[in-house]
Amino acid sequence: MGVHGLSSFFTLNPDLSEWRNLHSTKLVVDGNNLIYMIYLTSNLECVYGGDYDGYATAIRNYFAIFKACGIDVILVFDGGHDVSNRKLKTTQRRLQERLATAKAIVKTGAPNLKILPILAHEVFKDVVRELGIPVFQCSFEADEEIAAIANHYGCPVASQDSDFYIFNLVGGFIRLDSISTTPQTLTMENGKNVNALSCRWYHVDNLLCHFPGFEKSMLPLFATLMGNDFVNGVMFEGFFNSIKLPRLRSKKLKISKQHTKMVGLLYWLSTTSSDLALSQIMQTLKAARREFTAKIILDTMARYEVCTSPFVDKLKDGAKMVLTGAADSTFPEWFSELYFNGILNPYLINIAAVHKVFHLAQIDCFELESSYACSLPLRKVLYGLVLSVGSKYKDLSSVEEFDREGRNISRRFVEPILTLPGYGALPQLEEIPALTDQRRKDLFFHIFGVENIQDQCPESLHGLIAVIFFWLKNSKLKVKENLFRSFLLCIVLLKLLPRTKLSSRKASEKLKFLRNGCTVRSHEGIGDILPVVEEHLNQDILSCLSETFSKFFIRPTHNHAKRFDFELVYIVSQLQTCLLFARLLNRLLLEPCKNVEFHKILNGTFLYNFTKELDSRVNPDLFIAEYLGRGTVLETEFSLFYKKIRGLLPEDSFCTGVAAGGKKKKKSKKTETSDVTEHQDDSFELLSNRFEELLKEGL
Repeated sequence: MGVHGLSSFFTLNPDLSEWRNLHSTKLVVDGNNLIYMIYLTSNLECVYGGDYDGYATAIRNYFAIFKACGIDVILVFDGGHDVSNRKLKTTQRRLQERLATAKAIVKTGAPNLKILPILAHEVFKDVVRELGIPVFQCSFEADEEIAAIANHYGCPVASQDSDFYIFNLVGGFIRLDSISTTPQTLTMENGKNVNALSCRWYHVDNLLCHFPGFEKSMLPLFATLMGNDFVNGVMFEGFFNSIKLPRLRSKKLKISKQHTKMVGLLYWLSTTSSDLALSQIMQTLKAARREFTAKIILDTMARYEVCTSPFVDKLKDGAKMVLTGAADSTFPEWFSELYFNGILNPYLINIAAVHKVFHLAQIDCFELESSYACSLPLRKVLYGLVLSVGSKYKDLSSVEEFDREGRNISRRFVEPILTLPGYGALPQLEEIPALTDQRRKDLFFHIFGVENIQDQCPESLHGLIAVIFFWLKNSKLKVKENLFRSFLLCIVLLKLLPRTKLSSRKASEKLKFLRNGCTVRSHEGIGDILPVVEEHLNQDILSCLSETFSKFFIRPTHNHAKRFDFELVYIVSQLQTCLLFARLLNRLLLEPCKNVEFHKILNGTFLYNFTKELDSRVNPDLFIAEYLGRGTVLETEFSLFYKKIRGLLPEDSFCTGVAAGGKKKKKSKKTETSDVTEHQDDSFELLSNRFEELLKEGL
């Protein structure tokens, strides 16, 4: 991201920034960068569909550190794809890179390869909203607005994007990965002790002092000529070949071979003016391309020079913010407010403003359709609802989807749905708030084809059950009942147990001092699904339950005997696309169903491990009963819960022709082992017996 080669140059020259202690200040943070950084540095699994419970814990712990140091974080997020399509090639390249990683993972289940699970963005925003951290979501690219908001507050920006080395930031720039997560105590001049985080702080003056005569106003031109997410630097090769870059001799700067051109350009620009430089660039281009290239250069430079944000206007005088779509159509006020607060996903702006959407590759069966094909009927309705803003139905255009087809990224055009059988015409966007709660709920249920579940399960589960129905019906591979069993059990366990115990992420030594302040409340919402269990639970029972199931939350070992089951992960990937677009629809309809919080229902590692374990068992239900403590209230209530939900499903919901455990029946006497790290049978029996005793004591 950002200016090509600039991050590595600053990594090679750490003295261009200075150590500072961060405390008692505001800090504007690049939210999109932070989503990735926390997940990918927290030892969480990416292969099996996302360990969202552990991710939520990591997010809470991260922000608790900042709170302990008096740092008020303001999160700013990117919005939709740029209307000008300047970043289209960059976006397509990143889709291809992610797909290449996903294909490599499928071969072996390689844990060293990382792709961010697709629900991580939503989990992050759910948790920071719960923590009360301010969220600003921009209409499109956020960089300029991040700079404007930070300059409004006079505080630093924290990001991994090298563009911020170019912006003239009053409070300076801090690389996110340079911020320590171990607070230290400082004694101030007034004798007061404060907690602080050490970090590398940078200001443009730190760089320019090495290039006498270089004006700050030339930095945007430098960034443009080097190339960034908007401009391919290759288009200026003729210019670089036409100028004589000075010999580089610097006692203070380390200059690698790859940075020679960059530093030479800085020296050359320090000897000329912007107008003269632009004139020389134009002379190296063919006449037919000069006007086009000049516009690209000036537009790209403007990104760095004029930093404005409607959020700043709102902070100053309460100015109303307006969100616009295609052809300057205006979104309803309720939609704009939810969007700018980060409640509505930027995917909706991609639909409305550019009619293009981009699907991040998952772990799929690459010989079959993309995992997003499963949720296509949901998206067609979503497109119909969003594109209705400021237009008549006959004017609605199709949406261009960039998605995997086979082993490559391709695009196809999808027509929006305008009417639903049994419901009628879809409401226009501005009409949604005027609909009654029941009418919006009816629409939601018709979209998912579950019109008759309202009286058959708790209201808090309506949205989740609708997704399960839809997933089972539309999955491109028939779902095994063992995966369904594992999913329902995962929901129960994540409600029963503190997620700090279940995460596969090892607790960092740096965070131990915060542990007491970050404990996640146990058995949250368990009464919705297992009504009488909560009153019978105590800490001993929960601890034993956590110990019993802990091995299923740990990454399994893959080898020749225990191959990576990419078909199982592919089915979970389809579930995730259904969950994602169900949320987008539910939010767009002003939540007729309770919002499903993904970190409270889904741990991909558990789903994989426990499903594989059940596949190796002759009687999966008996195995679950043993683990929950046969005859206990917990086991009895879970069995009733499972049977109730199972009874709502059509008989043909699951794949057939296999044994109860999911394996073809064999006459072999050998017992097949699961992918999970094995425990000795006698130790498991002792643990199971102890667990059963504790549960009965709790009764």
